[in-house]
Amino acid sequence: MMNYTPFFTAEVPHLLKPLKADTPRLWGTMTAPQMLDHVQAGTSLFMAKRMMPLVVLEEKLDRLKAFLMSDKPFMESAPKPEQYLEFETKIFPEFDAQKEAFLKVLATFDHVTRTDADFWCFHPSFGRLNAEETRQLQYKHIRHHFQQFGLMPRQ
Repeated sequence: MMNYTPFFTAEVPHLLKPLKADTPRLWGTMTAPQMLDHVQAGTSLFMAKRMMPLVVLEEKLDRLKAFLMSDKPFMESAPKPEQYLEFETKIFPEFDAQKEAFLKVLATFDHVTRTDADFWCFHPSFGRLNAEETRQLQYKHIRHHFQQFGLMPRQ
């Protein structure tokens, strides 16, 4: 079992420092403010404990969870679940304040997923996930978008 807390609480804030509102993306269509809004929305959605429809066949879930728990990255320009649209604000405050807001939600996520023995989330491509699986999903998701903006090397 991986200890994700140092990534969420120390590495992410450090990696986020050089990101500017006009940092160019390496792929996709998001701007840096849109990406921050997106990863914050994902973090909130992971904590929402909401069921939603699967977008994959149920018989593929074991294979998809195996991918999730692997060290293989998400593909570039992967489509986002439509449920994100409810959580993305599309309101971009002063950029440093937006960074701080994301870090605050991420710290809450880290705490909740470490301390709530009954934690679960549901992802339309991976099904119901326990805390460890959700922490891996969050780890992969942040890495994916930080790589998109050159904050981390692509695996």
